[in-house]
Amino acid sequence: MPQFRYRAVTPAGEFVAGEVEAPSRREVLRRIEYLGHMAIEAEAATPNMLARSGTLAGGAVRSRDVTIFLRQLALLLEARLTLEAALQTLGNDTGKGLARFTGALLESISAGDGFADALERHPALIEPAHVAMVRAGEAAGNLVSVLRAIVEDRTRRQLLAERIASAVRYPCFLIASATAILIFFLLYVVPQFAPVFKDLGGHLNAGAAFVVAASDRLRDNFDLVLAASIVVILGAWLGLKRRQTRGAIIAALVSLPGIAGLACDRRAARVIGTLGLLVENGVALPTALKILSDVITEPRHAGTVRRIHEQVRNGRRFADALAETDLLPPLAVRMLRVGDETGELAQIARHAAQFYEHKLGTGLDRLMGAVGPIAIIVVSVLIGSLIISIMSALLSITELAT
Repeated sequence: MPQFRYRAVTPAGEFVAGEVEAPSRREVLRRIEYLGHMAIEAEAATPNMLARSGTLAGGAVRSRDVTIFLRQLALLLEARLTLEAALQTLGNDTGKGLARFTGALLESISAGDGFADALERHPALIEPAHVAMVRAGEAAGNLVSVLRAIVEDRTRRQLLAERIASAVRYPCFLIASATAILIFFLLYVVPQFAPVFKDLGGHLNAGAAFVVAASDRLRDNFDLVLAASIVVILGAWLGLKRRQTRGAIIAALVSLPGIAGLACDRRAARVIGTLGLLVENGVALPTALKILSDVITEPRHAGTVRRIHEQVRNGRRFADALAETDLLPPLAVRMLRVGDETGELAQIARHAAQFYEHKLGTGLDRLMGAVGPIAIIVVSVLIGSLIISIMSALLSITELAT
């Protein structure tokens, strides 16, 4: 659909401008008149990639910044400001990336879109579950309460994500450090002893011979190894940007011993928390299940949620459809069944999500308590073996000399 740029004057004498999709210029003028504005100009424009794709060129926006933005927006709306006035106020007091995001929201709303429709244009910043909550809040007239619930949910998830990241960061740092030390050792340390080792010829022990051979291979093919490493890193980065690839990698990782249980707890917290949040804020259960299938990244479990959605839409009880799957642990299924039968699904889902988030945090602490020492031992053994191989070869030189 064509993109049009417009300028208009409000009844209060203020100038407004923006871009909007419309089938014709006449339709743009009709929308401007419907809003009570007087059109100054309306002309075809280059498609606004910011509004179409939800990306913010020229300035990255962090998830934490969006959470702060939504919290401030809720406070301004509670202070009786209109939505447009609140967005204008926030747009003048934010960074470049967030200012572009706020400006895009204002353009969409000025063009006649609802707040939920404006947010829906930015899936990279606002997930579908929260868009559905805003849509329900607009219809029910409790947008401030919905925004507060969204902020609370985003804050809790960000804290959990930071906890997971901090738990993974330490062993990754150890592995990266060990790799860097190993490469430095092979490239710069071992060659210092190469002339001495060549004089030994066949008297080198197996460990020292392996280290010298590895050093020679790495130095002779360093450009090839570096290029291959760059290609692998770029390929992994591009692959992780694709949802299908990311889901396949996650599915492989969650099957590893020690991680499967944590992944199950995280999935339970995510599924139950999102479901309860949607239902609590006025989203119908079938619609909540449809949104939930778009939130889950694992293809197999997303398909499971879609099957549950089809069964519920056809009249089957939610708890019965859920019990026939392995989406959630048995305890979670029993808790949701009680909520479904008593009509308190949202409240019980909230408590169940908190239970599994706490369980996940405890499991992460235990796992990292074991992974940290194991990683240190592995790194120490690896580096120690290299040093022992070199030292034993030097000692053999001394023995031969005597």
